[in-house]
Amino acid sequence: ANRVIAYLAQNDDTGVHYRASAARADLHAYSDSDWQVTHSITGFAVMMAGAAVSYSSKRQQSIALSSTEAEIMAASQCACEILFMRGLYADMENDISKPTILYVDNSGAVQLARDRRSCQRSRHIQRRFLKLREWQAEGHIKLVYVNTADNAADVLTKPLPTREFSKHVATLTGAV
Repeated sequence: ANRVIAYLAQNDDTGVHYRASAARADLHAYSDSDWQVTHSITGFAVMMAGAAVSYSSKRQQSIALSSTEAEIMAASQCACEILFMRGLYADMENDISKPTILYVDNSGAVQLARDRRSCQRSRHIQRRFLKLREWQAEGHIKLVYVNTADNAADVLTKPLPTREFSKHVATLTGAV
């Protein structure tokens, strides 16, 4: 608690900055996981108008057998939040005809979400996490690969060096 209070006191000029010039329906998201041999960490942030409108960082419910499975679990959690946000924006009469981009830093997870085939390396992944395939086929979301260095959700899953931490926090708060 003392560290949090000290951080807040040292960074009292920091805040979330939404841009009015950003497109109102510019909804996109970042998801990441920190794969471990125990329960991995899921982190995601849903962005709009240049800053995060929703984010989460929590331990995954089950133990992933691979980094790809951990990333699929994280992307699935984020996709659920995206669908909720898309419903809110539709209720506010915003255009959500285009799919919401979900940035993931694991190319295997992106390929698995696109490919409807079953292979030996992915048969163990539970059905609920592969709902991403249906949502992508229906045009609600689109998984896109992003380099780990540019994945803002990385800050929500693991401790980072100061430079990377500051870069990702600036992205999430709209200070870029």
